[in-house]
Amino acid sequence: MVAALTLPVIVESYKKQEVIARLKKFYSTFNNALLASISENEAMEYWQFPAHQNNGEEMDIFVNKYLFPYFKGLKSCGSKEAGCKDISAKLYPKQPVYIFTDGGCFSMLKGGGDTEAGMMHILYDVNCGAKPNENNRDIFGFTITYGNGRGFIFKPGSTASYNLTDRDELIRVCKNEEANDHAKAACTALIYFDGWEISKDYPYRI
Repeated sequence: MVAALTLPVIVESYKKQEVIARLKKFYSTFNNALLASISENEAMEYWQFPAHQNNGEEMDIFVNKYLFPYFKGLKSCGSKEAGCKDISAKLYPKQPVYIFTDGGCFSMLKGGGDTEAGMMHILYDVNCGAKPNENNRDIFGFTITYGNGRGFIFKPGSTASYNLTDRDELIRVCKNEEANDHAKAACTALIYFDGWEISKDYPYRI
């Protein structure tokens, strides 16, 4: 009886550790790719970013030039391709999906900005097409900001959470009870704030 009660706890703990490991790996891998690209392509404010927010072709051109060469074993999959349409719909519809050999994947969306400064939104799915395909359970947000003479900043979290330093506010934004689009997948910032841990008061079940 004790073993039966303990098993779900063990499974949940394992899932949390797996998610954390994948988030840390993605954060490190993506950040290293950005640094490598900057060393060859100048500072990020000089890059040719997509001109339109929801243009998958422009995003693919951007990723192929500035990111693809600095990842190992990355596969590009268009939002209309078989096997990727459903995945893209859970991340950023109309945007390409980029799949790692370990089964994780990410998609990117151009944010606001101009020719000198701006941001990019990233959604990372730790297990790509596998369930649950839900924000803050297996889909997590990251944000890139660049320009204005400060270089680039790559942080865990959505645009509503990546710069927060108050934990109570992080919890509130993470819950996203207002259904704010800018707070989708915001809980990555909370996990990062807690030292790459999914704490007991984390609002979602992993």
